[in-house]
Amino acid sequence: MAAPLLGLTPAIAAAQLDDAPLFACHQRFRAAYSAARAMSNQPEPACNTPEADAYEARFDALVLEECDRLEELAAIPAFTPRGQRLKAEIILALLPEHLRYSEMDGETQIVLSLARDLVREKAA
Repeated sequence: MAAPLLGLTPAIAAAQLDDAPLFACHQRFRAAYSAARAMSNQPEPACNTPEADAYEARFDALVLEECDRLEELAAIPAFTPRGQRLKAEIILALLPEHLRYSEMDGETQIVLSLARDLVREKAA
């Protein structure tokens, strides 16, 4: 269980309730994600050519950037309902595809259920 919130000064509490770093990181993630998806939709050069090697290196760099930004997003707390919904939307967009060929266990189902609840709350 989470530890109870200890007394915070108003200045510290206000600073902690700012999701600006989360939204800035999300923009960097979306840029990397979009670039990787756009590149994956392009025809690949012929195998065993310098062009294919360059293409693969560029694509690998984009995927690595996407993964790094996703890890960064996971490390940034969401302090507001808007930030929490953003993280829920990311979960709903990425996790089902990630688990496409895996069995979905109870832990994953509860994470997806919570994410759906948070996104549904936005619509209400």
